Amino acid sequence: MKKNEMYEVVCTDLTDMGAGIAKVKDEVVFVYDLLPTEEALIKIIKVYSKYAIGKVIERKTKSPFRQHPPCPVAKWCGGCQLQHVTYEGQCAFKNQWMKELFHELNVDKIIPAKEPLYYRNKAQFPIRAKDGKIEMGFYKLHSNEVIDTKSCMIESSRINKIFLWIKENCSVLQAKELRHVMIRNEQVVFIGRKNIDLDQLTKKLIKTFPDLESVVFNENLRKDNVILGEKYKVLFGQDWMMSECLGNKVKLHFKSFFQVNQNQMEVLYQTAINLADFQGNERCVELYAGTGTIGMAISKYVKEVIGVEIVQEAVENANENVKLNGIKNCRYICQDATQFAKEFEGKCDVLIVDPPRKGLSEEGIVHIERIDPKKVIYISCNPKTLKRDIDRLKEKNYIAKKIQPVDMFPYTTGIECVTLIEKETKS
Repeated sequence: MKKNEMYEVVCTDLTDMGAGIAKVKDEVVFVYDLLPTEEALIKIIKVYSKYAIGKVIERKTKSPFRQHPPCPVAKWCGGCQLQHVTYEGQCAFKNQWMKELFHELNVDKIIPAKEPLYYRNKAQFPIRAKDGKIEMGFYKLHSNEVIDTKSCMIESSRINKIFLWIKENCSVLQAKELRHVMIRNEQVVFIGRKNIDLDQLTKKLIKTFPDLESVVFNENLRKDNVILGEKYKVLFGQDWMMSECLGNKVKLHFKSFFQVNQNQMEVLYQTAINLADFQGNERCVELYAGTGTIGMAISKYVKEVIGVEIVQEAVENANENVKLNGIKNCRYICQDATQFAKEFEGKCDVLIVDPPRKGLSEEGIVHIERIDPKKVIYISCNPKTLKRDIDRLKEKNYIAKKIQPVDMFPYTTGIECVTLIEKETKS
């Protein structure tokens, strides 16, 4: 194959990144916006040693799962990968990906979202001034180009309203000094190099949205892609807002992690509780606990919950949330996980982990082995690192019994999973 050559192909599969797979003379071609069973005329736009990238020139047939993207900028925006796929089709492809990855394990069908659009409770919008106009939206796939838009189909209606107001009322001078605007349903964070009269903008913002709880300016002078800086100033309210999860109030600092799909978050955590099959007398440990949302959710089902987190601010936030909800059997400690594992060896019935996309470190596997729980509930946002960690835990006699995917991120390729892992005693 050579660049700019044209071929007629049939798509045979879809990658977990949303690209169609076709073959030309036994060579693999990845083609975005091409679905399994579809025939198309494609143009080769890039050639690598082991594969090529193609572009659809003319689609000859259509998949029954194809739909017109509900979002007008879906073709250019890098936020969603499956806007051209019906929601039924999205769940079908995700089930297929999970089956292929965990072919030897018990994987249930994904739990679909009741509301697959307008579900996100948080967004970070890049903002810039260009040619005397404000651009605000999301980055184009694999670039720093901002796709200017008036709304986002997966952000909540509330976020869309606040987003559009800021875009229409922010001055070009202010936009020049900003890098991002982070919006939660009840909170706005202006992120940038300099505060140019944002206090006045905030007064107008609060007048339009009087139920906002928090507006913050976060100074970020970094030269990299890290969004939040260290210094900040509260422009209205406080640096936190209130949220809720499974009946518990959650005081949420603007830097704190919180699942972006609130409805499916509750499904996810309830699934974890169901898989753990608590009897009421368990002593539970939550490693890398963050602000304590999961630990509080399981506290009513067990004897005791101890959360471990190395970030002092997160521990303070978690214990504040525990106190706020009047929970007596749950506490959080600021300690290195290695030291905690040494002290807590053999004193845990159920261990809960919810690591970032990179999964557990080698140290994390050692921590679990040393703590020696009877069960591990592993919440994962990346099936590939989950698979790797399941294989590593198997070497320590921890066997995955069941995996339940939850569709936390409709219209994207993301998949969240809850896995029940049990220790097998040698006979």
